Amino acid sequence: MTRSSPVYLFALLLLCFCLCITAANAAPEAGLLTAAGDTQGPPPKEVDAYVASAQAAVAIRDWPEVLIITTRGLAWYPDNADLHCLQGYSYRKMGQYQKSVDAISRGILIDPKPVRFGNRGYGYLALGNSTAALADAQEGIRLDASSTTSYGVGALALHGLGRDEEALAMIDTAIGMDPQSAHSRHVKGIILTARGDCAGARAALEESLALDPDYSLPWPGFPSTQESRDALPATCPPAQDGQSPAQSPVGWAAFVAVVAIVAWAGMRR
Repeated sequence: MTRSSPVYLFALLLLCFCLCITAANAAPEAGLLTAAGDTQGPPPKEVDAYVASAQAAVAIRDWPEVLIITTRGLAWYPDNADLHCLQGYSYRKMGQYQKSVDAISRGILIDPKPVRFGNRGYGYLALGNSTAALADAQEGIRLDASSTTSYGVGALALHGLGRDEEALAMIDTAIGMDPQSAHSRHVKGIILTARGDCAGARAALEESLALDPDYSLPWPGFPSTQESRDALPATCPPAQDGQSPAQSPVGWAAFVAVVAIVAWAGMRR
């Protein structure tokens, strides 16, 4: 095989392609190694600067950048709970659930804020551990009864354990505390779908879409609201703007007519 042959050229192109893919996949890890490099001398930034930079990266959903910033910050400030939890949050968003749980657990040991239990609880849910997620949700609620994140985690955990009636009560509590939460209404739609309440599920999912169709999903693989909406059985009737048939004008007219007929029949006797 000569260097000018088509087979040789194809093999060369294939090798270059594979090398490029490998380099692209290794880029975040390389960034982390650089971030955790030299820590001699004074820290280049105050810890609050690292936290602020990581939060800014979270705001634009640049998860690899969050990892790099938090790794660099933790090299200088290993006892900062915010950096551990931001790192765990980004790991979850990147699908590395066990690393997420481990990082947030380190943060909780340093400073057990209620929101951190909800954050870790989502990691447990992504790992399929509904029992651990429910325990985190309950602890988050115990520490802060107004933590809507904990209620959302708890509802999904209860749903995962087959306790849908309790799950509905919990997510309704979350919606009552934060009516503008697209995620809470999405969760309610998922639970109602599982219970076979297609009309209720459709209404909840459409409310979620109206609030924020592109809200940040708790983990990769969690269905989007539109996907949940599209997955509803085709036999589900369209939602009627929150009205049941008996609440609509036609429904009331039919109800009155039935009552009148029954009364007339009674008088005939």
